[in-house]
Amino acid sequence: MSSKSGWAGSVAAWIAAALATLGSLAYQDRTGPTYPLRGSVPTASGAAKFVCMRSQTIGQDLPVVLVDPVPSEVTGAVRYRRLRSHDEWSTIAMKRGSFAIAGRGRSRTVTGLGATLPSLSERAGKYEYFVEVTSEGGAPLSITGKRPIYARYKAPVPGPVLAAHILAIFASMLVAIRTTLAGLFGGNLKRYLYATLITLLLGGFVLGPLVQWYAFGVWWSGFPFGYDWTDNKVVVELAFWLAALWRNRDKRRCRWSIVLAGIATLVVYFIPHSVFGSEYNYITGTGHGTAG
Repeated sequence: MSSKSGWAGSVAAWIAAALATLGSLAYQDRTGPTYPLRGSVPTASGAAKFVCMRSQTIGQDLPVVLVDPVPSEVTGAVRYRRLRSHDEWSTIAMKRGSFAIAGRGRSRTVTGLGATLPSLSERAGKYEYFVEVTSEGGAPLSITGKRPIYARYKAPVPGPVLAAHILAIFASMLVAIRTTLAGLFGGNLKRYLYATLITLLLGGFVLGPLVQWYAFGVWWSGFPFGYDWTDNKVVVELAFWLAALWRNRDKRRCRWSIVLAGIATLVVYFIPHSVFGSEYNYITGTGHGTAG
């Protein structure tokens, strides 16, 4: 193979890795229990689109919005209480206005019918709430049926720390996929393996715990201290890559171990972010995966 064709193949592999990484991160950005819930609900007056915040920073109210254009006959209300508490249900009517919807460090303003739930003060404190819409004098209809929407509060995370964490996770995924392609089609396996492990350790075991500490006051909320799959899944991913490095130590070559580690990485990224994450219990005054 000529050096030119080898260079072209390497560029193509990096492009493929970048596209797969962007696709995986886009999936993560739209799934999981902390990202805004979006959709539409049919009413007698037409479909009503909604966006419901499921994560917020302490000190900021939580917006819930029926997004314009809202059918003129539609009204709405939010019924809510603190999760794991003895609170009675409270109801707040939705009113027309502008509301800031945030997620992944980005914020945008939407208009429509909305309500803002008052801020919680505890790290990992949660609301459970229902959004109920009414059209043309009919009975209120919950947009999620009998299943409540959950929203969790966290302490502020410095922007540079969060940006560095996201960048490191992107780099880790990018290099992991490129390493997997090298395992499938050939390439400098040892160099890619080390790059994968370094970026994974930086993103998942240095910057990740730092973000966790700022947000919830703990460095780690996975096994054996909690059930947060975000922490637990990076341990699984690390185990596969360490096994691949061991199988390819010295002059040994075991391409299937690299491919297996790559498959494990993709599976990990298809597990939604923050599943079984930190949660405060208002009844006991304690929580798992939180300093509260």
